[in-house]
Amino acid sequence: MRSTNHPQGIQQPTAQTTAGGEARSYARKWYRIEYIVWLLALLVFVVVCFIVHSHPKPYPVDLSVTQTIQHMQLPAFLMALVVFPSIMNNPVPSEIALGIWLVGLLVLALIAKLRHKSPLTWLQSAFFLIVTVMSSAGLNVLADDLVARPRPNPHTEPVHVAGSLVPFPTFPSGHTEHDMAYYGFLLYLSFTRPVREWRYRWFLLPFQIYAVYDILFIGYSRILEGDHWFTDVLGGYLEGAIYLFFFIFLYRLTTVWLAQWRAKHRIRTAIAS
Repeated sequence: MRSTNHPQGIQQPTAQTTAGGEARSYARKWYRIEYIVWLLALLVFVVVCFIVHSHPKPYPVDLSVTQTIQHMQLPAFLMALVVFPSIMNNPVPSEIALGIWLVGLLVLALIAKLRHKSPLTWLQSAFFLIVTVMSSAGLNVLADDLVARPRPNPHTEPVHVAGSLVPFPTFPSGHTEHDMAYYGFLLYLSFTRPVREWRYRWFLLPFQIYAVYDILFIGYSRILEGDHWFTDVLGGYLEGAIYLFFFIFLYRLTTVWLAQWRAKHRIRTAIAS
């Protein structure tokens, strides 16, 4: 694989390649498959929302999974690792982390500008990161209100709730959905072709490992703390994946538009000069 100090970012699409540098015929085939899978996932999510709305009580699998997880004796350091994603997903740490990523992307855009390179790739990434996180959070609140499933209650179910009872609906899990969309989109950005060809891409490896860890353990953490049922967590993962791939599609589409705009801008500049 070719490595560069300065990733190419948005490239001019051709008849053979996309703006991301992929073979167009190969990309089209996978886009069709992704589109079909996304529609099926959306259909499943809508159907599941109707089912849970009509039967909001916990299912036997919910009680079984919660009791199994909560009765499991873990060493202190493992317990800390398991609950850490939930702590980082609380409003203040989550907003601080998002702000750090946005500042980092804007700094990279400024550096690109100072080096007389286009900052569009970094600005585009920053814009889509904030849009993905904020809009998916709003849509999750809407889904919660429409389904209106009560949270686990230790007074009516044999479960332990670590914190105070939260007066908000529980399906789908907002923490799980948020981390799936948030860290999933950051992972996607870290695996785009310009970053893969960056010479210093290995500096991103610790972040990539953390992102995968957070996505995998956020659901377990929510069940352990008694904030959500198992089916809430599954719904959160599905909802987060739907939002994630929707915004990835928009990101790709915007990449094509920006590449076409830059190509036209170069032509106009060449004609004017």
